[in-house]
Amino acid sequence: MEGYTLSLALFDYLPVIAGGIALYLVCRHCAGLVRHGGPWIALIPLIALTGGGFKATWKLMLATRGIDLQWMSDLLFFFLAGAYLPLAFLVVRSLRAARQGGTLAAGWWRMPALFAAAAGAAAYYLKTTTDGRAWSAILVALVALASLAMLLALIGHAFALGDRLATGAFAASLVLSYVLVGLSRMEQTAELQWMEQSVNLAGNCLLAAGALRLMGRPASHA
Repeated sequence: MEGYTLSLALFDYLPVIAGGIALYLVCRHCAGLVRHGGPWIALIPLIALTGGGFKATWKLMLATRGIDLQWMSDLLFFFLAGAYLPLAFLVVRSLRAARQGGTLAAGWWRMPALFAAAAGAAAYYLKTTTDGRAWSAILVALVALASLAMLLALIGHAFALGDRLATGAFAASLVLSYVLVGLSRMEQTAELQWMEQSVNLAGNCLLAAGALRLMGRPASHA
């Protein structure tokens, strides 16, 4: 991309890091409500961080050395699907279980993980056998739906707890996610990339702030 600078490439790592922290806080809070979650509390944010790290590193290589390793950029979609599908399932199911005084089954992760793997396999097949970006559209749609389910559940949860700040933070994060989608559909320039990543960073920080507000709240209040 013309005008893509080192400072912009380095800035792209910030929303990736903020997103990983936000997802960890969300996972930790929801798993704590039902006193369960297992390794997925750390694995979900790690998967998202890995995908975002690949994409940011692709931009860094492009900006500093002019090397376009497109496969690093494409990996983002597969990793986000692998993170957000189990994440949405964890959030929705744990909040429901907490309201009912129950817990999650030990193998709660199997269904969303298998679904994410199947979606990834189908997308990879389309990517290697057809032209165009239909494969990425499938993964983006799944991630968008999973993110919407997660944020709506968190908004309802925070509202039920009477925490207006957390409710507002989650709602603002949801709004910014749609702003980001709109920006991504515009003609990409360096200036627009600054705006996109700033919006992405703000949305992730709001998500982290909302989850941090709810940290430690007992399940009996959910």
